[in-house]
Amino acid sequence: MQKQVFISYATPDREDADAVVTYLEGCGISCFIAPRDVDPGKPYASNLMHAIDNCNAIVLIASDAMNESEHVLNEVDVIVSKRKPLIPFFLKNFEMNDDYRYYLGRTQRIIAYPEAVSTYYSKLLDALVPFLDGFTPQKPEEVRKQQIHTESREAPQSNTTTIFEYIPERGIMINPEDHQRNVSFRTDTFINMMGGIFDSVCEIAGEERAMSIFHMAGYKSGQNFAQRLNSRWDFSENTPSSYENKLKKWCEFDSAVGWGKFSIDVNVNVDTGDFDGELSINECFIVDKKNRKKICEFVKGYCEGVIESLISAQVVLECVSCPMKNRFKSSCVFKIMLDESEQDF
Repeated sequence: MQKQVFISYATPDREDADAVVTYLEGCGISCFIAPRDVDPGKPYASNLMHAIDNCNAIVLIASDAMNESEHVLNEVDVIVSKRKPLIPFFLKNFEMNDDYRYYLGRTQRIIAYPEAVSTYYSKLLDALVPFLDGFTPQKPEEVRKQQIHTESREAPQSNTTTIFEYIPERGIMINPEDHQRNVSFRTDTFINMMGGIFDSVCEIAGEERAMSIFHMAGYKSGQNFAQRLNSRWDFSENTPSSYENKLKKWCEFDSAVGWGKFSIDVNVNVDTGDFDGELSINECFIVDKKNRKKICEFVKGYCEGVIESLISAQVVLECVSCPMKNRFKSSCVFKIMLDESEQDF
């Protein structure tokens, strides 16, 4: 599917790139960003070339991390050679290396500092509109209303329904996909409820034991949910592409029901037995930034349970970026590794 805007970024700037995509797509502009939009059935480089060829404009997330990225430099080289409109979005004041100075030295840019980066999104939007063939941007809330209306009309034919049916005489909501009851909570209500349980366990058994209990509760929940997904999805072959498709569909499902924006990038080699990857959850609903209680261990366990059940192998998630440790970060990022110590021989 052709996307209007291609997002080029270095891996350390992934959270900022995701935030830009969220804003632009909220305005009705379709974006290509790797690895989210990469077709696992085609070579990675071909995906990028096709996306650049067919987009209207490119946004380059620029920071000092860009200087160290050969991958981004290759993209910029292609973008310039194809004479595609390029808008550098500078996150900070830094000195470009000679390679980037050659390509970007005279390019008009958007300076997204010293205020919060989000305050400059509207300027980026204004810069993109002239390249979008008469496109008129909409406010994010207007786009969401249209999406909800479309989803509600298409729900009977959809196999990923997230619009619940309210039965007023019973005071309950039913998911028409599986006819199961669902409950809606404010996130702060849920966090306070889980935090109270966490505190009670800490008083009895200590914080380490409380984290272990929350992790196991999440793990069991993830296994249970993945079993339902496996029963609905027809992936008869155990191939790298089937594993990747399962994981991608899971991320799309949980993103659609408000858990946060899930994205996953995995590498599977059946011949060598190698498996690794990275899972990112932007704005995870269960992160307690206010009281800093480690109830998010539930989500870590949940993700391990889901991934293990979908790929039929035991994994370990290692947290490499945590919003609890850095107030300016919004994504929980996990490294995914096989738990070889627990494999059956």
